[in-house]
Amino acid sequence: MGDRLVQAGTVFTGFVGVALVVFGGYRVRYGTGTIDELLALAFLAVTVVAGYRSLAVHSGPRVNAAGNTALFLGAAAAYGGGVNSGIGAVATAGQALFLIAVVYFVLRLY
Repeated sequence: MGDRLVQAGTVFTGFVGVALVVFGGYRVRYGTGTIDELLALAFLAVTVVAGYRSLAVHSGPRVNAAGNTALFLGAAAAYGGGVNSGIGAVATAGQALFLIAVVYFVLRLY
């Protein structure tokens, strides 16, 4: 039963991630959004999927899983906040945090 719940959670978070990116693409397509907003939504989509995978599947030490999820959330929040407020330095910091979170996530897989 536990494996099926993990699989269902993986499918659900994958669906949410795809829906965020499609929504961003829809906004760009019809002129109500920008490419930067689409990228921020893509960061958020990766955050949702990687955060779930980190906590539910690759949860070796829980502290590391929570720390990795917090890095993804911080990166998505910083980048999205920088894009929405027009502060380039904050958006750049969000990109750097996102890169760090991805590297940390990949290193945790091994």
